[in-house]
Amino acid sequence: MRRKTTLVFLFILFVSIPFAFQPISPRPAYAQANPHAPPEELWTHFTLFSIVRALAVEGDVLWVGTSNGLLRYDLVREEQKSYTTKNGLLSNIIHTVAIDPKGNKWIGTYGGGLSKFDGKQWTTYTPYGSGSTASYGEASWTRFGSGKGLGDLWVYGVHFDPKGTMWVATWKGVSRFDGKFFKTYTTDDGLIDKWVYTLAQDQKGTFWFGTEGGVSRFDGKSWKSWTNKEGVGAEVARVKPPEVADLQFVPQHHQGGDKPLEYNPNYVVSSVIDSQNRLWIGTLGGGLSRFDGKKWKSYTIQDGLAGNIIHALKFDAKGTLWIGTDGGVSRFDGKKFKNFTEKEGIGAVYAIAIDRQGHKWFGTFGGVAQYRGD
Repeated sequence: MRRKTTLVFLFILFVSIPFAFQPISPRPAYAQANPHAPPEELWTHFTLFSIVRALAVEGDVLWVGTSNGLLRYDLVREEQKSYTTKNGLLSNIIHTVAIDPKGNKWIGTYGGGLSKFDGKQWTTYTPYGSGSTASYGEASWTRFGSGKGLGDLWVYGVHFDPKGTMWVATWKGVSRFDGKFFKTYTTDDGLIDKWVYTLAQDQKGTFWFGTEGGVSRFDGKSWKSWTNKEGVGAEVARVKPPEVADLQFVPQHHQGGDKPLEYNPNYVVSSVIDSQNRLWIGTLGGGLSRFDGKKWKSYTIQDGLAGNIIHALKFDAKGTLWIGTDGGVSRFDGKKFKNFTEKEGIGAVYAIAIDRQGHKWFGTFGGVAQYRGD
């Protein structure tokens, strides 16, 4: 019987009231995995009444980004604290959580810009200005001049380069933050599409941006892009186009009819760089693709993937790739896939994090799952 722990978030739609844990059974939170344990004992499931689209590990703390706010969970003490718009967020719908070299937490939201939390105070950044949400319009609120603010209020990815400079994926391009102001790169500069969902930096310092139009590479001076015609995503004949109709969360600009959400393997929504400096990207229905600098190779359910919509990608310390899909989690060792699906209690997976014990954490449609196996 699977171990289960319920973390109940009490809320009404997007109006937050305090979070509350209700543990149902004991959980070996930080115990070393027993390689001889039955498979079902390697999993612990946490139920949240929310989509979990962001996870980040900071020491012994797991940060969980949900559609109803942010959760800080101490893995050792099993203590939790929640943060919502009442604490300083401008939006409770969280798409990314990143931790900078100084330990500040950066929270990318849906429609609420980018918020920084230093452990005590919150600062929110928008295209128009920055400050605490309570100080908007007051003298303490910093107003940005034209082109100096965050690219957009919709933020999907955050990355810190080796110098600590922050790069942000938004719906109106990629914004670089120098500590005071933002510079946003758009299609005018060389991006193939303004809707940017993911970003990664390789070992040479080159940036890779995943957009709704394909992949763009930026080496600091020049741009180059790839689409499905050049190999991004699997060939249409290999996948089922209606898969995207099953998405649990449809982006706003697809709802109004201006840009209907249809099957398109060029939609790149996740990315990661491996130890050989190869780029791996996840698409919205076109499966998983790998680029070695010369050619693309794609994988779909026909090759063993659990699903063709790839929401999250993460390498563990052994170089194994963990893949969050619409059909569960896939583990890829470079040769074959091993899938964890409904049998293990796993549905669609939107986020992946790995703690310092090597345990894997998966954000799902209704909560978080922990896996203590290899």
